[in-house]
Amino acid sequence: MQKIIIKINSSIYEHIMLFLQSLPKNLIDIQIPNKNSIPSKASTKAFGILKGKIKDPVEWQREIREDRDIYRDAH
Repeated sequence: MQKIIIKINSSIYEHIMLFLQSLPKNLIDIQIPNKNSIPSKASTKAFGILKGKIKDPVEWQREIREDRDIYRDAH
């Protein structure tokens, strides 16, 4: 099998996917990357002034965002 990576405009995404899904299953393997996944290991490590102070930077960012949402709702 050959591998191809394409970037397409969202306006034609459905058309392309319908076409690809209509091909015989034994001739094509469609893999759609998860947009919510963390792209690299580097994003799970703290750097700079935060290094050593924050155990899980991703969780820390979520908590900060939650705090900001509560602050916006109060005003």
